[in-house]
Amino acid sequence: MRNWKDVRADALALGAGDPTALVEKRRVLEERIRAFKLTELRKRADMTQVEVAEVMGVKQPWISKIESGDLDHVELETLRSYIAALGGRLKVVADFGDEQHVIAA
Repeated sequence: MRNWKDVRADALALGAGDPTALVEKRRVLEERIRAFKLTELRKRADMTQVEVAEVMGVKQPWISKIESGDLDHVELETLRSYIAALGGRLKVVADFGDEQHVIAA
């Protein structure tokens, strides 16, 4: 039977206790969640990636990239165009905790 010290050492070797690794894993997870939300919005609009691409004037792989989770590298105008293709309007909100400001609508 393994003791706690050995289990903990194995976990640390895998990066489980590394704060930097945890921050990166959280960032990746949050990206995937945001991308999943975009995919769900598209499906709720009853549109395929090809249809959204046609409305935006781009190729389908570009839509796939947007929906794959790499949203930190997507330009604001591209995201605005994606949302507009689904029939929505993108708002950019600056959140300061106790107050929020719409920066772009």
